[in-house]
Amino acid sequence: MSLERDLFGAEQAEDDRARVLVADHDPISRHVLTSVLATSAHLDVVGGVNNQQPLRQWPLDRVDVAVLAVAPREDATGLIRQLDLRRVRVLVVGTGWTQRRLDAVFAAGATGCLVKNIKVAKIAAAIRAVASGHTVLSPELRALYTRQTSVPPVPAPAGSKSLLHTLTSREQEVLRNLAEGMSTAETAVRLRVSPATVKSHVSHALTKLGARNRLEAVLLFQQSWPAEGEAVPAPRRSAEVA
Repeated sequence: MSLERDLFGAEQAEDDRARVLVADHDPISRHVLTSVLATSAHLDVVGGVNNQQPLRQWPLDRVDVAVLAVAPREDATGLIRQLDLRRVRVLVVGTGWTQRRLDAVFAAGATGCLVKNIKVAKIAAAIRAVASGHTVLSPELRALYTRQTSVPPVPAPAGSKSLLHTLTSREQEVLRNLAEGMSTAETAVRLRVSPATVKSHVSHALTKLGARNRLEAVLLFQQSWPAEGEAVPAPRRSAEVA
Protein backbone atom coordinates (compact mmCIF):
# COMPACT_ATOMS: atom_id res chain seq x y z
CA MET A 1 0.00 0.00 0.00
CA SER A 2 1.55 3.30 -1.06
CA LEU A 3 1.68 5.92 1.64
CA GLU A 4 2.15 9.07 -0.43
CA ARG A 5 -0.34 9.45 -3.27
CA ASP A 6 -0.50 11.99 -6.09
CA LEU A 7 -4.19 12.70 -6.62
CA PHE A 8 -3.61 13.41 -10.28
CA GLY A 9 -3.24 10.03 -11.94
CA ALA A 10 -3.40 7.98 -8.73
CA GLU A 11 -5.09 4.61 -8.89
CA GLN A 12 -8.57 4.49 -7.49
CA ALA A 13 -9.10 3.61 -3.85
CA GLU A 14 -11.25 0.72 -2.68
CA ASP A 15 -14.92 0.76 -3.66
CA ASP A 16 -16.23 0.55 -0.08
CA ARG A 17 -18.46 3.48 0.82
CA ALA A 18 -16.98 5.91 3.33
CA ARG A 19 -18.95 7.93 5.88
CA VAL A 20 -17.89 11.56 5.65
CA LEU A 21 -18.40 14.68 7.76
CA VAL A 22 -17.58 18.14 6.38
CA ALA A 23 -16.29 20.66 8.94
CA ASP A 24 -16.04 24.25 7.72
CA HIS A 25 -16.72 27.55 9.50
CA ASP A 26 -17.97 29.12 6.23
CA PRO A 27 -21.65 28.10 5.86
CA ILE A 28 -21.72 28.67 2.08
CA SER A 29 -18.54 26.70 1.44
CA ARG A 30 -19.77 23.98 3.80
CA HIS A 31 -23.12 23.71 2.01
CA VAL A 32 -21.56 23.58 -1.45
CA LEU A 33 -18.97 20.95 -0.52
CA THR A 34 -21.49 18.84 1.36
CA SER A 35 -23.98 18.95 -1.51
CA VAL A 36 -21.43 18.03 -4.17
CA LEU A 37 -19.86 15.20 -2.17
CA ALA A 38 -23.33 13.79 -1.51
CA THR A 39 -23.64 13.05 -5.24
CA SER A 40 -20.71 10.60 -5.09
CA ALA A 41 -21.76 6.97 -5.33
CA HIS A 42 -18.86 6.01 -3.05
CA LEU A 43 -19.52 8.39 -0.15
CA ASP A 44 -22.14 8.64 2.56
CA VAL A 45 -22.13 12.27 3.69
CA VAL A 46 -23.29 12.51 7.29
CA GLY A 47 -23.61 16.28 7.05
CA GLY A 48 -21.71 19.47 7.71
CA VAL A 49 -20.70 21.26 10.90
CA ASN A 50 -19.09 24.53 11.85
CA ASN A 51 -15.54 23.52 12.82
CA GLN A 52 -15.67 26.15 15.59
CA GLN A 53 -18.29 24.09 17.42
CA PRO A 54 -17.16 21.92 20.36
CA LEU A 55 -16.28 18.44 19.16
CA ARG A 56 -18.94 16.91 21.41
CA GLN A 57 -21.56 18.52 19.14
CA TRP A 58 -20.19 16.88 16.00
CA PRO A 59 -22.14 13.85 14.67
CA LEU A 60 -19.12 11.53 14.68
CA ASP A 61 -20.90 8.21 15.08
CA ARG A 62 -19.26 5.77 12.63
CA VAL A 63 -17.67 8.62 10.65
CA ASP A 64 -14.65 7.40 8.69
CA VAL A 65 -13.27 10.70 7.39
CA ALA A 66 -13.65 14.29 8.53
CA VAL A 67 -12.96 16.87 5.80
CA LEU A 68 -11.61 19.80 7.78
CA ALA A 69 -11.45 23.19 6.01
CA VAL A 70 -9.01 25.58 7.69
CA ALA A 71 -8.19 29.27 7.26
CA PRO A 72 -4.61 30.34 6.37
CA ARG A 73 -3.56 31.15 9.95
CA GLU A 74 -5.90 28.77 11.76
CA ASP A 75 -4.25 26.28 14.13
CA ALA A 76 -6.25 23.08 13.81
CA THR A 77 -3.67 20.73 15.36
CA GLY A 78 -5.58 20.31 18.62
CA LEU A 79 -8.78 19.44 16.77
CA ILE A 80 -6.91 16.99 14.54
CA ARG A 81 -5.46 15.23 17.60
CA GLN A 82 -8.91 14.86 19.14
CA LEU A 83 -10.33 13.39 15.94
CA ASP A 84 -7.37 11.04 15.62
CA LEU A 85 -7.99 9.77 19.16
CA ARG A 86 -11.58 9.03 18.11
CA ARG A 87 -10.21 6.97 15.18
CA VAL A 88 -11.54 9.44 12.62
CA ARG A 89 -9.21 10.07 9.69
CA VAL A 90 -8.72 13.76 8.91
CA LEU A 91 -8.38 15.29 5.44
CA VAL A 92 -7.35 18.95 5.78
CA VAL A 93 -8.25 21.42 3.04
CA GLY A 94 -6.79 24.90 3.21
CA THR A 95 -4.74 27.74 1.78
CA GLY A 96 -1.55 29.49 2.83
CA TRP A 97 0.38 26.25 3.36
CA THR A 98 3.95 26.45 4.64
CA GLN A 99 6.49 23.75 5.42
CA ARG A 100 6.05 24.29 9.16
CA ARG A 101 2.27 24.15 8.94
CA LEU A 102 2.33 20.99 6.85
CA ASP A 103 4.68 19.34 9.36
CA ALA A 104 2.46 20.34 12.29
CA VAL A 105 -0.72 19.02 10.66
CA PHE A 106 0.79 15.62 9.91
CA ALA A 107 2.42 15.44 13.34
CA ALA A 108 -1.04 16.00 14.87
CA GLY A 109 -2.38 12.95 13.01
CA ALA A 110 -3.87 14.19 9.73
CA THR A 111 -3.88 11.65 6.90
CA GLY A 112 -4.19 14.08 4.02
CA CYS A 113 -3.63 17.73 3.05
CA LEU A 114 -5.07 19.50 0.02
CA VAL A 115 -4.99 23.01 -1.39
CA LYS A 116 -8.42 24.60 -1.26
CA ASN A 117 -8.64 25.39 -4.98
CA ILE A 118 -8.64 21.71 -5.87
CA LYS A 119 -11.62 20.42 -7.88
CA VAL A 120 -14.36 18.89 -5.75
CA ALA A 121 -14.12 15.66 -7.75
CA LYS A 122 -10.53 15.36 -6.60
CA ILE A 123 -11.62 15.86 -2.99
CA ALA A 124 -14.01 12.92 -3.36
CA ALA A 125 -11.15 10.77 -4.69
CA ALA A 126 -8.93 11.92 -1.83
CA ILE A 127 -11.58 11.00 0.74
CA ARG A 128 -11.82 7.49 -0.71
CA ALA A 129 -8.04 7.13 -0.62
CA VAL A 130 -7.82 8.35 2.97
CA ALA A 131 -10.66 6.04 4.03
CA SER A 132 -8.72 3.14 2.45
CA GLY A 133 -5.66 3.86 4.59
CA HIS A 134 -3.59 6.09 2.27
CA THR A 135 -2.09 9.48 2.96
CA VAL A 136 -2.79 12.07 0.25
CA LEU A 137 -1.11 15.30 -0.77
CA SER A 138 -1.96 17.83 -3.45
CA PRO A 139 0.88 17.95 -6.00
CA GLU A 140 1.67 21.52 -4.91
CA LEU A 141 2.07 20.41 -1.29
CA ARG A 142 4.05 17.37 -2.31
CA ALA A 143 6.51 19.73 -3.98
CA LEU A 144 6.57 21.90 -0.85
CA TYR A 145 7.19 18.87 1.29
CA THR A 146 10.09 17.55 -0.76
CA ARG A 147 11.71 20.90 -1.52
CA GLN A 148 13.45 21.03 1.86
CA THR A 149 15.58 18.25 3.30
CA SER A 150 15.96 17.48 6.96
CA VAL A 151 19.31 17.33 8.71
CA PRO A 152 19.51 14.35 11.08
CA PRO A 153 20.26 15.50 14.63
CA VAL A 154 22.16 12.24 15.13
CA PRO A 155 24.34 10.86 12.30
CA ALA A 156 22.80 7.71 10.85
CA PRO A 157 24.79 4.77 9.47
CA ALA A 158 25.48 4.93 5.74
CA GLY A 159 22.82 3.37 3.51
CA SER A 160 19.07 3.71 3.79
CA LYS A 161 18.44 0.16 5.02
CA SER A 162 20.88 0.63 7.91
CA LEU A 163 18.55 3.30 9.30
CA LEU A 164 16.43 0.49 10.71
CA HIS A 165 19.34 -0.49 12.97
CA THR A 166 18.75 2.71 14.95
CA LEU A 167 15.16 1.75 15.83
CA THR A 168 14.01 -0.57 18.57
CA SER A 169 11.71 -3.44 17.65
CA ARG A 170 8.72 -1.60 19.09
CA GLU A 171 9.55 1.56 17.11
CA GLN A 172 9.78 -0.54 13.96
CA GLU A 173 6.43 -2.12 14.78
CA VAL A 174 4.77 1.26 15.31
CA LEU A 175 6.08 2.65 12.02
CA ARG A 176 5.05 -0.52 10.20
CA ASN A 177 1.48 -0.07 11.42
CA LEU A 178 1.45 3.59 10.42
CA ALA A 179 2.83 2.64 7.00
CA GLU A 180 -0.19 0.35 6.59
CA GLY A 181 -2.40 3.42 6.95
CA MET A 182 -3.39 2.99 10.58
CA SER A 183 -3.99 6.02 12.79
CA THR A 184 -2.37 6.57 16.18
CA ALA A 185 -5.47 5.29 17.93
CA GLU A 186 -5.75 2.19 15.71
CA THR A 187 -2.06 1.41 16.23
CA ALA A 188 -2.53 1.71 19.99
CA VAL A 189 -5.43 -0.75 19.90
CA ARG A 190 -3.48 -3.27 17.81
CA LEU A 191 -0.40 -3.06 20.04
CA ARG A 192 -2.47 -2.91 23.24
CA VAL A 193 -0.83 0.27 24.46
CA SER A 194 -2.05 3.83 24.99
CA PRO A 195 -2.06 6.43 22.19
CA ALA A 196 0.44 8.42 24.27
CA THR A 197 2.84 5.45 24.18
CA VAL A 198 2.52 5.21 20.40
CA LYS A 199 3.26 8.94 20.07
CA SER A 200 6.28 8.52 22.33
CA HIS A 201 7.67 5.77 20.09
CA VAL A 202 7.04 7.93 17.03
CA SER A 203 8.82 10.86 18.67
CA HIS A 204 11.88 8.70 19.39
CA ALA A 205 11.84 7.38 15.82
CA LEU A 206 11.72 10.93 14.44
CA THR A 207 14.90 11.81 16.30
CA LYS A 208 16.74 8.68 15.20
CA LEU A 209 15.71 8.99 11.55
CA GLY A 210 16.20 12.75 11.41
CA ALA A 211 12.61 13.13 10.20
CA ARG A 212 10.56 16.32 10.50
CA ASN A 213 7.24 14.61 11.13
CA ARG A 214 5.39 11.30 11.12
CA LEU A 215 4.84 11.25 7.36
CA GLU A 216 8.54 11.64 6.64
CA ALA A 217 9.45 9.00 9.25
CA VAL A 218 7.09 6.48 7.65
CA LEU A 219 8.40 7.30 4.17
CA LEU A 220 11.97 6.72 5.37
CA PHE A 221 10.88 3.50 7.02
CA GLN A 222 9.26 2.29 3.82
CA GLN A 223 12.37 3.11 1.84
CA SER A 224 14.55 1.27 4.37
CA TRP A 225 12.34 -1.78 4.86
CA PRO A 226 13.83 -4.86 3.13
CA ALA A 227 12.22 -6.24 0.01
CA GLU A 228 10.58 -9.66 0.18
CA GLY A 229 13.19 -12.32 0.83
CA GLU A 230 15.75 -9.96 2.37
CA ALA A 231 16.77 -10.11 5.99
CA VAL A 232 15.26 -7.60 8.38
CA PRO A 233 17.97 -5.56 10.17
CA ALA A 234 18.24 -6.40 13.85
CA PRO A 235 16.81 -3.65 16.06
CA ARG A 236 18.92 -1.78 18.57
CA ARG A 237 18.89 -3.56 21.91
CA SER A 238 17.47 -1.46 24.71
CA ALA A 239 14.95 -1.63 27.48
CA GLU A 240 11.44 -0.92 26.27
CA VAL A 241 8.20 -0.21 28.05
CA ALA A 242 5.04 -1.34 26.19
